[in-house]
Amino acid sequence: MKNLLASLLATFLVVGTATSQEGYNPQDPKAKEILENLSAKNKKYSSIKANFEYRMQNEAADIDETQKGIVWLKGDKYRVELDGVERVSDGKTNYTYLTEEDELQITSAENEDEGGMMKPSEIMNIHEQGFKYKYIGTKTIDGKTLEYIELYPEKADKPFHTIELYIDKAKSQIYMIKVKSKNGNTFTYKLDNYQTNMSIPDSRFDFDKSKAGDVIDLR
Repeated sequence: MKNLLASLLATFLVVGTATSQEGYNPQDPKAKEILENLSAKNKKYSSIKANFEYRMQNEAADIDETQKGIVWLKGDKYRVELDGVERVSDGKTNYTYLTEEDELQITSAENEDEGGMMKPSEIMNIHEQGFKYKYIGTKTIDGKTLEYIELYPEKADKPFHTIELYIDKAKSQIYMIKVKSKNGNTFTYKLDNYQTNMSIPDSRFDFDKSKAGDVIDLR
């Protein structure tokens, strides 16, 4: 469980590291059109709830681990739940609760990138900055017709070389993100069962610190 959690956090860091201030590098007009439509649609959502599947693979190390979870997004607030981990942020404070260890880690949202985890809401728009991109074509995965675009970091000093982005053509929503790291790990997210513009109470993004046995405040 600890290895899978570490990999999950590392993947968020990998994706977060890619979002620089360098702006679009529109190498491919077809890819640019699809990505701009995706961004415009995402920005209309006041809230999102989605199921996700997270998979880490490394063929050389004989690793293939999968977990499923749920994510809620509302502005800068979010809640991520998967087996053994709850990640909650009210936009000011982040809470990471490791249920098996009964350990709660508290960090400031202002230092989120420094702590190794980008905001889940940014995953929905990972393509917006710091990438070259190329439209590859359409693929059918899990019965869905997906637009397949490859993203390449503009800077070569990143720990990954390619991000594959698969967008549901009918819904203009991200269905799958695959991050290929230089160390041989492949991290895959599948996002499904979107519910958008829901009325989500702010209490969904609160965390009861009293339920944790060991509280580590890193602010």
